[in-house]
Amino acid sequence: MSYNPYNQGPGAEAGHGYGQPEQHEMHSYPQQSYGSPQQQYGQDYGQGQYGTHPEQQQYGSPQPQQYGSPQPNQQQDGAPFLSQNEFLQRVSAIRQEIKGLTTSIGNIATLHQQTLASSDNGPRQQLDDLVAATQLKNTSIRSQIQQLKSDTERTTDGTFNLKKRQFETINGEFKDTIQRFLQEEQQYRERNREQIARHYRIMNADATEEEVQQAVEADWGDEGIFQAALRTNRTGHATTVLGNVRARHNDMVKIEKSIIELLELLEILNQQIVQQGQVIQQISDNAEQATTQLGKANVKIEQGVKSSRNRRKLKWWCLLVSVLIVIAIALGVGLALGLPKVATAGSGNNNNNQ
Repeated sequence: MSYNPYNQGPGAEAGHGYGQPEQHEMHSYPQQSYGSPQQQYGQDYGQGQYGTHPEQQQYGSPQPQQYGSPQPNQQQDGAPFLSQNEFLQRVSAIRQEIKGLTTSIGNIATLHQQTLASSDNGPRQQLDDLVAATQLKNTSIRSQIQQLKSDTERTTDGTFNLKKRQFETINGEFKDTIQRFLQEEQQYRERNREQIARHYRIMNADATEEEVQQAVEADWGDEGIFQAALRTNRTGHATTVLGNVRARHNDMVKIEKSIIELLELLEILNQQIVQQGQVIQQISDNAEQATTQLGKANVKIEQGVKSSRNRRKLKWWCLLVSVLIVIAIALGVGLALGLPKVATAGSGNNNNNQ
């Protein structure tokens, strides 16, 4: 589509960007990050019209209801965990939501193109609503994946390895989708920067590249900067162009916050994989430690058996030595008592012969 930099309409001139209605001028992305699902992510996005949006009612609650009321298994300490079939059903439902999220991101990309090329506020409002709904989907999916992670960590039966693989797979699919969303937002930010530079060059044909870059980085939401720029060129055309610049700046403010929140979500998803890996590593380490301790115990048992045998042998040797000592003493006493008698008897016999 062709782009008309001069026809942005009163909404753009007033500085309303990224599909933002006039009564909500300069509203930005919500400060609450992805890490706190209690706050409905994206509720400031067109909140007047979006408050009763059907998709908000569908995705706003982090507790999915489509799974029914399963009868979970029980750990030995009483903590419940899902059966294999229940777990796989939840994974399948989350995967369907991720497919819907992918479709929404494609629609956002289309609306980005329309918003950049059109002065009509219709695509901007559609973009507002769709981005808000997509952000709510992100929050809902993240919450459901967190539940899968918690359930996997509680599992003590033979389904643990299967749950671990399924969790890592669905978490990776969601992370890839968020990465595509992030790339789309970053590309849209760059296109807005290019349009700000183009508009500024239209208003200041003699501007240097450094001045253009300063204009791109300037806070056009600041009334002082806006009025100062108007003083340099008071034509109606300049007013329209500056309005367009302010509108693009407002878009960029929202995009920057969206990018930050998407990066935070990606970091959380990465940490979930690491945390799950730590659980597996801890189990592996415990198994290795148990094997090591068992080996040490076997060595100690062998040493104990050997020591016991040696003690028994020592007892027998001590007993034998004791017996030999007793025999030696008995022989000594016997000889000591018997030899004098023999000598006396021999002397008596000699006297009788004389």
